[in-house]
Amino acid sequence: MFKQFFFFLAMILFAGTAYGQQGAISGTIYDEDGFPMLGANVVIQGTTTGAQTDYIEGKYQFKADAGTYTLVASYVGYGDQIIEGVEVVANETTILDVNFKADSGVELELDVTVTAKALERGEVAVMKLRQNDINAKDMISSQEIKSLGAGTAAAALTKVTGTTVVDGKYVYVRGLGDRYSATTINGLRLPSIDPYRNSAQLDLIPTSILDNISASKTFTPDLPGDFTGGSVDIKIKALPERFTWGVSASGGYNGQSNFQDNFLTYDAGDGIGLGYNDGTLDRPASLVQYADSELSVLTSNAGRRARRDDELAGAVDEVANELGNGFNLYNKDSGLDYSLSANIGNQFQLGSMPIGVFGTVSVSQDFSQYNDGIRGNYVNPGDGGPLQEIYNVQDNKSTQAGKVGGMLGLSFKPSPSNEITLYSLYSHQGFTEGRILQGSNENKGASGEADNFYRSQASTFLERELINYVAQGEHVLTGLGGTKIEWTANYVDSEQNEPDLRFAEYIQQGENFIIDPSQFSRPSRFFRELDDQSYQGKLDITVPFLQKKSRANNFKFGGQYQTKEREFNENIFAYDNRSGISFSEAGGDFNTWLGPDNLGVIGGEPGSNVIGVFLFDNSNLANSYTGTFDVAAAYGMFTYEFTPRLKAVAGLRAEQTTILVESAVVPNEIMMAAENEREIDQDRIDDNTANIDETNFMPALNLIFKATESSNLRLGFSQTIARPNMREVAPFGSFGFLGEPTVFGNPDLQLTNIDNYDLRYEIFPNAGEVIAVSAFYKQFTNPIVTTFRLSGEQQFTWTNSESADLYGLELEFRKSLAFLGEKLQNFTFSSNLAFIQSSQEIDAREVVLGREVDPDFSAERVFNGQSDFVGNANLSFRTPETGWDAIIAYNYFSDRLQSIGAVGSPDIFEQGRSQLDLSVSKTINNFKFSFRARNLINPDYKTFSDFQGEEYIFSQYTRGRDISLGVSYSL
Repeated sequence: MFKQFFFFLAMILFAGTAYGQQGAISGTIYDEDGFPMLGANVVIQGTTTGAQTDYIEGKYQFKADAGTYTLVASYVGYGDQIIEGVEVVANETTILDVNFKADSGVELELDVTVTAKALERGEVAVMKLRQNDINAKDMISSQEIKSLGAGTAAAALTKVTGTTVVDGKYVYVRGLGDRYSATTINGLRLPSIDPYRNSAQLDLIPTSILDNISASKTFTPDLPGDFTGGSVDIKIKALPERFTWGVSASGGYNGQSNFQDNFLTYDAGDGIGLGYNDGTLDRPASLVQYADSELSVLTSNAGRRARRDDELAGAVDEVANELGNGFNLYNKDSGLDYSLSANIGNQFQLGSMPIGVFGTVSVSQDFSQYNDGIRGNYVNPGDGGPLQEIYNVQDNKSTQAGKVGGMLGLSFKPSPSNEITLYSLYSHQGFTEGRILQGSNENKGASGEADNFYRSQASTFLERELINYVAQGEHVLTGLGGTKIEWTANYVDSEQNEPDLRFAEYIQQGENFIIDPSQFSRPSRFFRELDDQSYQGKLDITVPFLQKKSRANNFKFGGQYQTKEREFNENIFAYDNRSGISFSEAGGDFNTWLGPDNLGVIGGEPGSNVIGVFLFDNSNLANSYTGTFDVAAAYGMFTYEFTPRLKAVAGLRAEQTTILVESAVVPNEIMMAAENEREIDQDRIDDNTANIDETNFMPALNLIFKATESSNLRLGFSQTIARPNMREVAPFGSFGFLGEPTVFGNPDLQLTNIDNYDLRYEIFPNAGEVIAVSAFYKQFTNPIVTTFRLSGEQQFTWTNSESADLYGLELEFRKSLAFLGEKLQNFTFSSNLAFIQSSQEIDAREVVLGREVDPDFSAERVFNGQSDFVGNANLSFRTPETGWDAIIAYNYFSDRLQSIGAVGSPDIFEQGRSQLDLSVSKTINNFKFSFRARNLINPDYKTFSDFQGEEYIFSQYTRGRDISLGVSYSL
């Protein structure tokens, strides 16, 4: 991998030496109302060098020698616009967006020129897009993302108004969980590869390929219908308008994680540095070979039967020894975090047709660990006293992450009114984790004292991969009044695998090491595989009408189809001991207990075999499932400007949802019925099948009142839905480590219906500045909530409650500090705040059970993951003439519900916390040097419950402070 990477860098460097001393001028031409002008001309005064804007977005671009020029922009019916002092620098692109005025022959001041090396539009253009958009939208530009030092789309989204990111990857918009927020890339849904989540893992998307990220807060019918909190759209960078290339490298240090000699790990192969399983963790061939063997090698009684069956004994011995040991964790020295990336792009002419190409690749590795963690669990015993401790253990966890990503793109314009783009996105991540928990566990007879404690350990490798192939096109039919046709199609192959997850728990009492299957799980090895194949197609047709009245008037209609096929398999293999030495006799050493002298056949003679520790299949057939998830949509909407100040956007979207999930019990029952010549047990089929087939109609009305030339008042009403994911309806229970509850799916779940009310007033005082106030209210019918499952054990499931409500207020402020004096003209302050309240009804059965334990048990709770308050504040400093760029960023969210408690016990909350980051960079010619410090406050990551004025800690740890240095070179 490294050889190919550096070879690629060498090719880029070689290509760079061949590039001449030209630059480029690029931009968009707008009319006085902010609409793109299609077919406008831009030329260097006194020459024929220039270009015509395309008929798609009103963009133009052309190359020019380094120098300073006067440009002339012209359009039929308008006077020429003259722009003086346009500077073109070799190997750079001057971004020049021009606003036509009604006056003719106006000589414009050059306050719209921005020089950029990476072709992205900055904050000024992003604010312009927001102001003219038909949606209430919040955005962050690639320029700001780069300044913040955010490495992934998830990290960047923490800076967007009203959004929070949970577990470092899942976006919550307006306090609503991931099921209520749609995530798209260039308008197409990005699938989740986590079976427990609806939204995509945004830490899979590196910021190096992003142009901007937007969060639409109001629904319009051309957006996905499962839109409630918001629709997050990630725009991939436009293909380059000139030759460009760049390389970057950075190294990072965390005093808690890097250069530590106590980093927990295990033998997982040589590929884990980049996040790949090199085959070391694959399931051995013998496990596959004997899975359906007539010998029944993997049954729990195989050890007993193999005593007198030599063939079976040989197979038992082969299986046990081929899988090997590898349970013991050991310490190693952790290295330095690093990141490497490269990109290259160019535009060529094939005849008169421009063709753009772009490629990027990135590789990174980082270490994280904590040794001072706490894990606890407490329940209400129902006697009116304090909560009862179930366990309280010290938590030591080390994670090594390797990431590889890349993108290849190709775009061509057969004519100014037609553009086609093809690109492929690749992302791969692997996380190697070692974890030990040790302390008291009263449920299992361990007091936590030095001679009587509980211990559990896990060795895990989680591998995620996403490959996205996309084709999209835009076509303007100039002969049909400028009708625009936009189409997009993609195929996504995504996987999440956990090969050979190793878990064991035991109690140490003095010299005795106790593995008691009657108290807890046997030492086990898990193999989990999830594979999603997703296909999507989207067609949008926009037909302008009454253009003489307003260029905003149009009718838009189209459709979208998404289908996803999933296969999830879980196999569990557990160890049992027939006649080998006990774990205690092995001194609590897994290398001895699972060593070759104690595994499989350990003695005897043919016909009288002595079987030691052996392996058997402990899988639950219902825990593997297949599913299909199909959504077909059609919509129609119009935008009509009643007056120059009042515009309406209204329409209707219809979506057909079909979800079918079957556990592996279904095909097994059909096969067994056929083999045994009996009737199919239909009840068994029904209990292991989930089927949703529903059509929903979603109206939307948005009114936009242009209060002044620089302000809008927006009002909106819409109806949307939320769907369960396939895991939530899959009828099986997932294994919970360390006493965590088992979670069962519910095949009877229904879709949720939501009424949305939105109000926003926004002011754009100057270029790149905004002041906005938003209020919203959402009413839910049949919201999907987590609740207790009626069972003697601690089990949870999902259900539909009757109703829920959520309302809130958002404030946003972005302003240059130049008004405070000349010395502050290079400073910009931005802040956004969100105040959110919610209430959802608890399932009636849970309330009854809860009040049997606690008479004061509430019948309502807040939404999972919803904070009452979320705030961001950034102070940035930029001096383009000297190359300095600095930003200090602060983020805070208040306490939010992490999970519900046991029966009658208080819910568990994640403690609110602050994060303070600093980023400073200096550009010298084509080099950029950067320094970043993240998590400077280093708060506790804590979950807790409050009961009778006492705080009970369920988890607590710190992540440490991150420091990094980087250097990049670009043209």
